[in-house]
Amino acid sequence: MVLLGGKAWALVTGASSGMGPVIALALAKEGCCVALAARSQEKMELVAAQCKAAGAPEVEVLPCDLSDSTAVTSLAEGLISRHDGVEILINSAGNMINGNPLDGDPDKWEQMMALNVNAPMRLTRLLSPKMAERMSGCIINIGSIAAIEAMSGDGGAYAAAKHALRGWSLSSYLTLRHKNVKCVLINPAFVNTPLVSLPEEKIDREKMLQPEDIAMACMFVLKSSPACVPEEMNLRLTVTPFK
Repeated sequence: MVLLGGKAWALVTGASSGMGPVIALALAKEGCCVALAARSQEKMELVAAQCKAAGAPEVEVLPCDLSDSTAVTSLAEGLISRHDGVEILINSAGNMINGNPLDGDPDKWEQMMALNVNAPMRLTRLLSPKMAERMSGCIINIGSIAAIEAMSGDGGAYAAAKHALRGWSLSSYLTLRHKNVKCVLINPAFVNTPLVSLPEEKIDREKMLQPEDIAMACMFVLKSSPACVPEEMNLRLTVTPFK
């Protein structure tokens, strides 16, 4: 199972901001070819330039609304047509829409579910068969601590989305392990990205997890031996970031 270097292709979703660009850069440094997927082409062009400078043999910028099932299907089919699929799939795209039983917009929750859950499910369904044929590959789903515990306040809808992704990822592991394909769920606590929009007077961003922490976790998965599959990793905070 050669997952890094050797012109292996990796698809990183959510590649325009937050964790995605940092993960893509880490893959580039390992010699992977990187396909970047997100809505903002302009932002991804900047990430692509960094990946090329870091050593990626090839980089593709693939503008895509990952909440649109037709667009997601086209994204996967294009990668299969051009590269016979990918060796690595990093599902890091996501957003957070507030909601609980007493408040929130269910229509917006559906949009969040489309991005946070349906897109990873569809990409896995479309791209994993080629991995299974080759008996080699890795899928990493970026979840959340909200996937393993409830959230109070406005976090209920988001927790529901991440619980759904967890169920899919762990179930995918049970199937894909028999095809020598790693499937791993990484559950970070608060990460210092634009998704956390709390005012500076309420949170110390230096005490949050950093995008580089998630990239390092991805590299551990990819660099561990073929016999090792850390099916789920929980990345907790050392101390509270709240002031």
